[in-house]
Amino acid sequence: MKDDSRAMAIEGARFFGEISASISHEIKNVLAIINENAGLLQDMVMMIEKGMPLSPERLSVLARSLTRQVNRGDRIVKDMNRFAHSADHSSESVDIGEVIQFICLLAARLIAMKGEPPRIEVPATPITADTNRFFLEDLVWTCLCRAMDARAPDQNICIVAEKAGNAPQIRFCGLAEDFLAREAGLPSPRETMVAGLLGVDLKTDSDKGEIVLIFP
Repeated sequence: MKDDSRAMAIEGARFFGEISASISHEIKNVLAIINENAGLLQDMVMMIEKGMPLSPERLSVLARSLTRQVNRGDRIVKDMNRFAHSADHSSESVDIGEVIQFICLLAARLIAMKGEPPRIEVPATPITADTNRFFLEDLVWTCLCRAMDARAPDQNICIVAEKAGNAPQIRFCGLAEDFLAREAGLPSPRETMVAGLLGVDLKTDSDKGEIVLIFP
């Protein structure tokens, strides 16, 4: 148990660091754009001081740009705060579809580096499970990474939240069958460990080209 606790602590820190690094990169991009706009504003001040004409429209465009970046930065920080609070409870009732959508939003930059964002299919009525939100986010992210690496040619990844009987499940669809049949397509030790913590059955269906998470 002691070794398991240590392994989970390391995994949690790795996942938090991976996502936080991506978020901080986005914040730096926002600050860089704001800094660039501040430089333009200073140039405009110098123009006015020299008696040069300045169109009000140029100031208006600059003001709108600054507002957009402030709003973008505020949204990023709110998402980061929400992510940090994912670790507040060891177990809670979690909307599975909401977790999928949040992780895809939170990791949008990392997803874009791998290709097209996944299509998400969630039912109108939320599907819930009593689980650890933080490690479920971790498991969804690691499975999505493997799914994107195994993307079938000319197909987009689709993440489906649904019920099979009474059991909630998540399916990652659109994977290349030959990839899943190889060793690289098997669940990683990281996925297996987190799935075990959550009590989730993690399966790979090479015939359908899917990764499936089945909740108890």
